[in-house]
Amino acid sequence: MLEEIITPRRRNKRLTIDTISDNLKSMEYAVRGKIAMEADAIAQQLSTTPTTNSIKKFPFDHIVYTNIGNPHAVQQKAITWPRQVMALLQLPDELGIDHPNASRMFPEDAIGRARDMKHALGGHGVGAYTHSKGVPQFRKDVAQFIEQRDGAEAGSVDIENIFLTSGASGAITMLMRALIKDSSCAIMTPTPQYPLYSATLDLLGGEKVGYYLDEESGWGLNMEELERSLAEAKAKGTNVVGLVLINPGNPTGNVLSGDQVKDIVMFCARHNIVLLSDEVYQENIYREGDEFFSSRRAADELGLIESDGIQLCSFHSTSKGVLGECGQRGGYVEMVGIDQDVNEILYKLAATKLCSNAPGQAMTSLMCRGLNPGDVSYESLEGEKRAIFEGLRDRALLVSKGLDSIPGFSCQPSTGAMYCFPSVELPPGVIKASEEMGFSPDTLYALDLLQTTGICVVPASGFGQKAGRFGFRTTFLSRESKSVVERIRDHYGKFCSKYSNSELEAHVLLRQKVLSKL
Repeated sequence: MLEEIITPRRRNKRLTIDTISDNLKSMEYAVRGKIAMEADAIAQQLSTTPTTNSIKKFPFDHIVYTNIGNPHAVQQKAITWPRQVMALLQLPDELGIDHPNASRMFPEDAIGRARDMKHALGGHGVGAYTHSKGVPQFRKDVAQFIEQRDGAEAGSVDIENIFLTSGASGAITMLMRALIKDSSCAIMTPTPQYPLYSATLDLLGGEKVGYYLDEESGWGLNMEELERSLAEAKAKGTNVVGLVLINPGNPTGNVLSGDQVKDIVMFCARHNIVLLSDEVYQENIYREGDEFFSSRRAADELGLIESDGIQLCSFHSTSKGVLGECGQRGGYVEMVGIDQDVNEILYKLAATKLCSNAPGQAMTSLMCRGLNPGDVSYESLEGEKRAIFEGLRDRALLVSKGLDSIPGFSCQPSTGAMYCFPSVELPPGVIKASEEMGFSPDTLYALDLLQTTGICVVPASGFGQKAGRFGFRTTFLSRESKSVVERIRDHYGKFCSKYSNSELEAHVLLRQKVLSKL
């Protein structure tokens, strides 16, 4: 009897690759795509195969993951004071803030902050659900951070317009879901762009309307290009409802001036487009004289907030900056010009997940409200942050200049964020081989780089680029960055020799790749 019930279901399962949503199947997220999965497979082999055998199979003993901005995974140390507070939040009171020897284990400013935060959490600690928008006191910390950062009037940021979310990505997907009413709706995204935006649009069934950044001018913005892109979309009957701005840029590493940000804010106000301002790298600005200029500050100075002339959603995260606390999943969105009834719908959407994770909310609070001069841990906190920042700044210069010096490469200076995005000239053999394999040419390059050197990058095709351009994105987080550049230099020469004007060799390599099921 049981066999009669089970057997037909095995033959005709309800959830199969054929029944899964087409939007989900077509969605791609390059940062953790083909190259990253192959890197993980090789890493597994390296960890389980005896050293002598693995060295024979691969000319390296570990993978260097430069594909994703994940600082702690590449040996960036956690900053002490925030982690001390987080430890106290996790501990029961009798083992933490109320332990008789607590002051021997933790500084007083960590104990005091943890006590205040536990009170804000209703005395339940981080093990209980919170308000669906996030703990009110933590949202107040975010509001005051924004006011102080932008020189805004005290009390001008309403905590009811702030949602604490699981990383900035949680907030971004929430707003995009609200914006994409049907398949006629589109969001303007930069080219190149962070794949979260294109992947989410694919999943929601919305349209992508790309606008090109100008590589030759350091990935600058051209307002004529924005107007061109919007006009073409409208001519096709596309309903453009939003525009994504990433500043500092990912994957491009550029930093926009205040005037450029104001131009974009005015563009969105003029065309009645919701501005989605991705500002997660606002601490990562390296070139002397550059500064972070938020979209909210631009809107405020232009009088658009007071006149209700702009709809703006700004995103920030604990994952980047100098904290690099990706795994904590802390982030927020602050909204301007969003009506109360829409806010209530967004609250309903947030409530379906009950709340974002409480430790992430706590880390967001700590990011936004640190210590003051004179506090016991202030000097050590600032010293740790400064050391991390200076390391990032130095490696940004080292990697961007190093890649740009490779014949056949062109790499704009990385003045912000955590990435370089070089273009790479590829020989004809690569183009032909990649076409037959169904890969983009820079995916074939990235696979070869991985299998030869152990360096994991993301093909530039995963971010979008002009036709005929090839390249990749790499972080400069790793302390191996100097050797990474040299290995990329050495590999590129050999790679070009292997494929240059050799169709036969390209076919042989193609066959080897297919046989290895790559």
